[in-house]
Formats: sequence, C-alpha cells, structure tokens
Amino acid sequence: MSEVYSSNDGKSAAALTQAWADRVIGNRDQAERLREEQGDGDHYRPLASMFRADPHRTDDEVLDALLAFADSTDTWIDVGAGAGRFSLPLALHVKSVVAVEPSGAMRAEFANLQLEHDITNVELRDDRWPSDDPAVTDIGDVALISHVAYDIEPIDRFLDTLERSARRECVAVLFDESPSALFWQVWPAIHGEDQVRLPGGNEFTALLEARGADLDVSEIGRGIDRRRFRFDSLEHAMEWARRRLWLAEDSIKLPALSNAVAALLIEQDGAWSLPDQPTQMLIRWRTR
Repeated sequence: MSEVYSSNDGKSAAALTQAWADRVIGNRDQAERLREEQGDGDHYRPLASMFRADPHRTDDEVLDALLAFADSTDTWIDVGAGAGRFSLPLALHVKSVVAVEPSGAMRAEFANLQLEHDITNVELRDDRWPSDDPAVTDIGDVALISHVAYDIEPIDRFLDTLERSARRECVAVLFDESPSALFWQVWPAIHGEDQVRLPGGNEFTALLEARGADLDVSEIGRGIDRRRFRFDSLEHAMEWARRRLWLAEDSIKLPALSNAVAALLIEQDGAWSLPDQPTQMLIRWRTR
C-alpha cells in the first residue's frame, strides 16, 4: 500500500457504511429542505457541456496516470462516465470501453464527442448502479469511477457491483472532500446553518480498508486539474456557489451570497480561487 490518506481507526465496514449513508441522507434532506427551485430530474442538463474534453488532449495529469496502467488488450468500464472525459481517450489506447451514464444530457454530449472523433470501440449504456443484474459480473478488466460515489447511499452495494464487474482491479479518482462542499464556509451566512457535507475520498479509502481491500493511493492533478477551482471572474464563482447552495437565479439571498463569496475568494493573476483546494486522489484496489 502506498501513501494512505485516511485510516478506518478500527471501525468495522458495517459501521463505516452506515456512517456514509447517514451523511448522504443528511445532505439530501438538507438540500431538499433548502432548495429554492426544482429541477427536471436531470441535474446535469444545464451543466453537461462543461464536461466535454478533447479525447486527444495531452495536458491532463489524471488521464496520464490512468493510461500508465492501461493495457492495449483491456476492456475498461467507466461508471458515471459523464460526457466521456476519460472513456473516450481511454478507448484510443485500450481494446474497448463500456461507459455507464444515467444522465441523458451527459449521454448526448458523450455521443456527440464520440461521433466527432470517430471513436467506435465504446459501448454507451443508460444504466444505474448499484445493480443486482448478474450480467454485470466480469464484463471488463478494469472498473473506473471518477468523482462518482460521493452521494451514493448504498455504498456497499455500489462497491460490490463495481468489484464484480472488473476481473483485474477497480480504480477511483476522487477528491479528499466532496466537491459539493466547495463553498461550505458561506452556508451559515446564507442558510443560517452549517452544510451537511457528503463523504469524500478520505472516507472512501477508510471504507475500502475496512472491507479488506489492498489499496494503492496516490495524489494526482497538482497542475492543470487544480485550476478547475479557479474562477476567471467573480460572476463565474457566484454561479458555482449559487448552484451548490441550491439558490434560484432570482433568489433574494444573492446579494448576501455575493458578499460572502467575494470575502472568501483569493484573487491572484487575474483569477479567483478558493482558500482550500481539495486534494485529488487516485485509488486502486485488486478485485481477485
């Protein structure tokens, strides 16, 4: 096991699974109570285009880390594949990719990129995990999740399905803290209460350790990927904060949010960034 970011402190897998579920439920209940506008059932519909990425890019440290152990004979499963940020470039280097994505908006962006770049060895599936479908077993060599699982309540069943699907290993790219909590500092000023924060990579590694997994954990993305939490304007930062605090576009709380966000952010080189940048983790564990 390489550098470990979290320990389970002797807690059982059952206890950590329940603690995970409690935080997911608490976060969801808080969001439902405080949200000012209802969505259309696809949270990513207004955001999907932001997740497009060039499959041929060469400046992505996370992608480089994944490609370092991808074999040309592999089949990879990308669960929560989004717009194909990793599925499509991986497909250029491995035998095939099974991309699982429940969001219709994300699948549309994925399919467009796949067509634009003529990538044919990808199967795009409209599925949800966890799954009890026995057909999920052994469908690939490597199962990947990237910034997925933070809000999965039945995390034990999710991991069971993930591990059944991969013959060789599972891989998770996660932040140590859930990105939904990027603006947790301003919650009291806007909502009069602290945010119930989702679990993140630290809790994920602790749970895997308690489940008996042999972990390899490393930090990645110190360079270009760190800039995802730098904003080119205060208005850009405000839009991110508004969505994470579940405020409507015409909320009466927006002036207070603007003041809180401006006080929180640090300006440098013509951009604004959060004082605490989350650490991105690459987590690998064997499945057989």
